[in-house]
Amino acid sequence: MNRLLVAIFFALFIPYSAEAQEVRAFADRTQVSLGESLQLTVSVSGGDGKADTSPIRDFKVISRGTGSTVQIVNGRMSRETSENYTLIPLTEGRLKIPPLDVKVDGKILKTEEIIIEVSKTPQQSDNRRQYLFVEAQVSNSDPYEGEQIIYTFRFFVNVRLANARFQKPEFKGFTAKETVERHEDRKSYRTVVSGREYNVTELSFVLIPLSAGEKIIEPAVLEADLMMSRRKADPFFNDPFFGGTELEPGVFKTEPIKINVKPLPPYTGEGKFSGLVGNFDIHAFLENAEINEGDSATLSITVEGTGNITDMEEPQIAVPDALKPYKDAPQDDIKIGERGYNGQKVFRTALVGVREGEYHLDQICLNYFDISKGDYQSKATIPLTVKVQPAKEKEKPMIYSAPSENGKPLKQKVEFTGRDILPLKEELDALQTMKSITLPIFALLFFAPILICLILKAALLFSKKDDSLSIIMMRRAEKALKEASASKLSGDEFLSALYRALVSAVLSKAGTKGESLTYSEAASILENFGYSEKTARSASDILEKIESAKFSGAVMNETMKTELLSETRRLVRSLR
Repeated sequence: MNRLLVAIFFALFIPYSAEAQEVRAFADRTQVSLGESLQLTVSVSGGDGKADTSPIRDFKVISRGTGSTVQIVNGRMSRETSENYTLIPLTEGRLKIPPLDVKVDGKILKTEEIIIEVSKTPQQSDNRRQYLFVEAQVSNSDPYEGEQIIYTFRFFVNVRLANARFQKPEFKGFTAKETVERHEDRKSYRTVVSGREYNVTELSFVLIPLSAGEKIIEPAVLEADLMMSRRKADPFFNDPFFGGTELEPGVFKTEPIKINVKPLPPYTGEGKFSGLVGNFDIHAFLENAEINEGDSATLSITVEGTGNITDMEEPQIAVPDALKPYKDAPQDDIKIGERGYNGQKVFRTALVGVREGEYHLDQICLNYFDISKGDYQSKATIPLTVKVQPAKEKEKPMIYSAPSENGKPLKQKVEFTGRDILPLKEELDALQTMKSITLPIFALLFFAPILICLILKAALLFSKKDDSLSIIMMRRAEKALKEASASKLSGDEFLSALYRALVSAVLSKAGTKGESLTYSEAASILENFGYSEKTARSASDILEKIESAKFSGAVMNETMKTELLSETRRLVRSLR
């Protein structure tokens, strides 16, 4: 509230001076040693601005925030904003802070060049080293391309710190990931160095070089305010209420680290190089080695080991044409720790049997570069066999009558409920002489019904010989569509019903029975029986959608089910 009142007072009673816009850049000192830092301030008067520090190449630049000041001179108020930076020299010699572009209210203004003299002295040679120092190292400075190494940054401290800020290197030419997710999980311990005890905190990163050649890991930087005891006695500030410490800012950096990344030797083995570098193994497991036509067997391939396993791609699998593969999304269980990446990746494929028989899956090879042996190694799975049996027809339900209590079949006693006889005729005119029928007419009348029945039966058999199976299969398709429309079906039951409906409708055109079809077979049947290429392609596409959803493990929502059911229903009706 007080600040608001002051601002209102300035605005109402003190006129603002519309001064010319001006930018300035200045350093707190122009002579430093390697390992020390300096403060750079970019000041803007008469407006708000933002400086572009990208031209600064000889220093590591760390932003320290912004500030503003208000001055009142002779009743006139002026305002000045500033941006503050910490600069750490990267080399010795006569270094330049080049002119910086500052955008002020849409205009580009430039600062003046600043020369900084940097002398070569031992890093962290000042008195603060006894209170805090840092170091960095790598587990291997001569790795192969793709080989994981561990970069470890440590800082040793025996005083309390405030406002600590860590700037990790950019790790150019590497992939980098810290070995812990949370800061509180970082390793810390106590140790003695040169007779002094320090608290040590470690930050570790897993690095994987992306290419061969010489790489430089830039210095890591730790900025912190050391809470030091006051050097001069002051009765006022030595009062326990105020405490007896002062903050002494410091910037501490590690030495650059040179890494010589060796290229992998040329691969001359059989098969394809997986790109894995480390120590790995591969296993294959087949679930349901015996299946029926239209059913699926799950093939699981597991690759496990230590190294750049995150780069593992799905291995190539040679699948016979009689098995239709549907790949699932890979699953991984990879952990990161002090040894780097370690874990496994699992690749699953659903194999759908489309034709009966016994089929062999060749062994799957994994070719990788073994660091410990300095050479390529090959691991392989065992060969597997899938047996596809003919699809089983659904058995007709057997109907049994319930027995009586004594185990004998129920039987009712025959009862006479009345008699139905023609009335007797007693008159003489009831006796009349009938005309005799000739033998040919009698024979014609006798055999005519039998002959008519035989002719009708033959005609009926002839007309239904070709389309009886068609009618059966189309009825099966309609029944499957009704089942798919039920609201209580699970996702797998829904897709199975759609699959039966579409396959049965297509097979009805060929006048044959069956349980499964491939995409090409479905399209070929429809084209051979006079359907357009568009209809044949539509049937193939819908069949692929159904099988992909069924065997890939995808979760279907109600909207997706409705759309797929509508597409299938329209196609089945067009095939009637």
